[in-house]
Amino acid sequence: MKKIDVLKKIEEQYDEFTESQKILGKYILDNYREAAFLSAQELGDTLGFSDATVIRFSKVLGFNGYTEFKDSIRENIKRQLSPDTKLLKSMKNFKHKDDAITNICKADLKNLEEYLLNIKSERMDQAVDQIYKAETIYFLGLGTSVIVIDFLAYHMRRMGFRVNVIHHGGLMLFDHLTSISEKDLLIVATFPRYSKDSMNAVLYAKKKGATVVVITDSELSEVANKGDIVLTTKTNNTSFFNSYIVPMELCNLLLISILERNKDKIYSSLKENINSMEDFDLFI
Repeated sequence: MKKIDVLKKIEEQYDEFTESQKILGKYILDNYREAAFLSAQELGDTLGFSDATVIRFSKVLGFNGYTEFKDSIRENIKRQLSPDTKLLKSMKNFKHKDDAITNICKADLKNLEEYLLNIKSERMDQAVDQIYKAETIYFLGLGTSVIVIDFLAYHMRRMGFRVNVIHHGGLMLFDHLTSISEKDLLIVATFPRYSKDSMNAVLYAKKKGATVVVITDSELSEVANKGDIVLTTKTNNTSFFNSYIVPMELCNLLLISILERNKDKIYSSLKENINSMEDFDLFI
C-alpha cells in the first residue's frame, strides 16, 4: 500500500471538509509536531471535539484508524528532519553566501532570545538536585549531541562529580550502562534525528531505577516522554544542520546553577584540579 503524505492530503482535501474537519485540519497543519504525540482523545480535547470526531477525520483522509494517521505524521516529521531534506531546502533558500550567514545568525539569535524568555528554572533546580544526589552521573550523547555532553561532563568532572561518558551506541552503550543503579543519574542529550540507542538507554536506565534527565528540542519527543526531568532548547536554524548555540547556553546555566548550590565544595574541587594540572606541567 502506498504511503499517504498526511499534510499534503489535508491541503488537497481542505475545501471538501466539514467545518469541524477544517478546524482539525488547520490545527494539524499548524501544529503537526505536537499532534504527532497526542492521542485521539487529547487532540479532541484540545479543540473541543470528541475522540470519535478525530478518528472519523483520520478515516476521511484514507487511513484505517487514528494510529495509522498519527504514524503518517511522524513519518512526515522524520522526512523533514533528514539531512538530505534540510540540505535541499537550505540550498533553495540561499542564493548568496551573505544571505546564508545573515539568516543563520538571525535564527540563532531568535532561538537564544526565546530560550532566555522562557527558561523553566524549576526544572533546572530539579536537575541540580539529582546531580548532587547521584553517586555516578552517566552522560550519553550520540552523533553531534556529543558536543553538549562532552562540555557538561568535562566541567562537572572538574567540579568533583563522578562521571561516566558514553559516545557509542550498540553493545558498547550497554557495556557502559550495566552498572547503573537507582543511586545514579543518566543525562541524555538527543536532538533531531533522534537515535533509537538514546531511547533504549533511557528505558534501560529507568528499568534499573536510575533518574533520567533529557536535554532535547521538544517536550513532545518520544525520548523526552520517558525522562524524569526534561530541559528543552531549540536547535533548528535555516541551514541543513542542527545549531548548538542555545544548547550550549543551557549547559552554561546548568553549570552556574550547580556552582551556586554549593560554592565551597565546587571551589575546593576546582582548586585541587588546577593544582593537579600544574603538577603535570600541561600548559605553556
